[in-house]
Amino acid sequence: MADVVSTYSHSAAIFEARRRAQYLLERLRGIYKRLPPWMQAKRLLIDNNHEWHLSNGSVAYAFPTTAGDSYTASMAIVDEADLVPNLDFLMNAVKPTIDGGGRMILLSRSNKEEPQSPFKRMYLAAKAGKSPWKAIFLPWYVRPDRDQAWYQEQMRDILARTTSLDDLWQQYPADDSEALIPRTLDKRIPAQWVTQCYVQIESISDSYLHSIEPRLCVYHEPEKFHQYVIGLDPAEGNPQSDPSALVVLDTANAEEVCMINERIEPSVFSQLAIRLAHEYNNATLLPERNNHGHVVIAAIHEEGTLDILAGMDGLAGWHTNSKSKSEMYSTTADAFKDKVTTVHSEIAFYQLCGIVGSTLSAPEGENDDVATAFALGLQALTAPVARSFSFSYVGAKLAAIVTDRRIKLARGVTERYNEGFFG
Repeated sequence: MADVVSTYSHSAAIFEARRRAQYLLERLRGIYKRLPPWMQAKRLLIDNNHEWHLSNGSVAYAFPTTAGDSYTASMAIVDEADLVPNLDFLMNAVKPTIDGGGRMILLSRSNKEEPQSPFKRMYLAAKAGKSPWKAIFLPWYVRPDRDQAWYQEQMRDILARTTSLDDLWQQYPADDSEALIPRTLDKRIPAQWVTQCYVQIESISDSYLHSIEPRLCVYHEPEKFHQYVIGLDPAEGNPQSDPSALVVLDTANAEEVCMINERIEPSVFSQLAIRLAHEYNNATLLPERNNHGHVVIAAIHEEGTLDILAGMDGLAGWHTNSKSKSEMYSTTADAFKDKVTTVHSEIAFYQLCGIVGSTLSAPEGENDDVATAFALGLQALTAPVARSFSFSYVGAKLAAIVTDRRIKLARGVTERYNEGFFG
């Protein structure tokens, strides 16, 4: 109400749908009427379903999520932000209106159909202190009329109807991990298994490894006499492609010690992997043997001092097909079930929870690069060193040159036309 009772203040209320925005406006009116007379304005200038103007200059608007970009506001509120179909578009339209000193509030329950939504990414970045936003989580018991007996009743009802706790955690989470975990009913690895292995710690902000790559998340620097493995999921590296992911595990306890998930060209990604492997006591590497994986394997092979691990076919790298993917995620699921691994990065946690059982991939529109790299790291703990290769060395070198040129061309096209180059 501060924006309503102050002089010459503007407040924009933006909700998921116009009707819900109008409902907020009605609630605001009700609060205003309960204020003592000395806090109320002298008169109402405009009072309808969409606008509410007071004589002190305060204004409240009710907008659908497709409007509001032509108004200046001191406060903008977006309700059910995680359910907005295109939150990025809305943010671009509305946020500049309050950048001059106003405030913006995003409220929402979790949309478990999109575990890597813009709203969740913003929340996690704010929680980690990596953005100017402030993360606030309100558990189900924040309402004084809800007690444990009430919660147990909701749980029994939801389990009877759905045989899963997904809807309970979506509507009435006790902590933010319950809210952020993807739907578990159709997932390959139960969220409870991953959760018991998830230990959230801060990345080392001043690690010397950042001299190699500033975007690395380093949880433990290399320790003398420790052995390490690295799982790699290379991607094309252009602005429209999936990120390339790399996860380093300590072989003593399968603990995640370092990771990166960024759009990096295969040739650059190869050199990053090689340098990290040397830093982590000549770690062995298991790259996915996809199109771009051949470039990575060729670069490691050319360097000549590091061991590449073999896939199920005995060749360097992990060739992904239905059989090998099933084997990889069976190994991964067992590791979490038996609690013999430790996850530190939030993105690995949420991607591993999101792997769909029927496809062994992320839900449509989501990424699974870090989950794949982590699974490859677990597979690397028992994989043998490769003694043969499935590619022509000269062919791989030519592929690397062609790939780099295509990436540069793609970047130029993206910058000029703001659209992807490759289908």
